[in-house]
Amino acid sequence: MIQEAIFYHSVIVKMFLVLLLFNLLVPIIFNKSIATEMRWTRLTFFLFSGVLSMTLFSGLIAYMLMDIPWNRIMTLMVLSFIILSGFEITRSKKLHELWMLSKRGTSISWKYVLLEITVIAVIVLLIILEKKGAISL
Repeated sequence: MIQEAIFYHSVIVKMFLVLLLFNLLVPIIFNKSIATEMRWTRLTFFLFSGVLSMTLFSGLIAYMLMDIPWNRIMTLMVLSFIILSGFEITRSKKLHELWMLSKRGTSISWKYVLLEITVIAVIVLLIILEKKGAISL
């Protein structure tokens, strides 16, 4: 049961990374008009929040099933949830301001999505290094 919960959590994290990669491509794929780019970017805002919440929920389920004390890795994962939410809210607000001026926000979108991918990559790397015994958190 515990392994299954951890497996589901890791699959959702991978889905989240695929969604972030799609977020990188939205300004390129849907560059015909600002309205099309806005529509798809807004859709990915909702998908982002949904998949991020699924990730948090599946991680909390795995934590409760494992019945282990709270540790630093779990604290880092919750902090990354807060940081990712902040990045996405900031990206949303900045893109909305640009869209009101009828401008494209490709560079802003890429900047924030790359920061989000970096946060996920660092957390995954730290977890792998801890499991291998290379670092102790």
